[in-house]
Amino acid sequence: MPDLFQIDAGEKLHISVVERLHEQLELALSNHQSVELDVSKVAQTDTASLQLLYAFKVASEKAGLRLVLLNPTESVSSSVKLLGLNSLLGSTD
Repeated sequence: MPDLFQIDAGEKLHISVVERLHEQLELALSNHQSVELDVSKVAQTDTASLQLLYAFKVASEKAGLRLVLLNPTESVSSSVKLLGLNSLLGSTD
């Protein structure tokens, strides 16, 4: 099993996909895999999805794993910054 779990977020990161995304993230964590989440096509984001990603980032770091958001769109970047979750993008400012 590879050490990296790759997920394509598609065009929406919001409540309608949170359950499916949660299942994928839990699978990666239970298999002790870091996650690369491709967010290059995301046009819509909401608080629920970003809270899930933040919670996963915290849990994965405790397990010695990581979450990387690949090629974040402006929608993702601005939502992350608005909510003060900059660490999701690998920055602290």
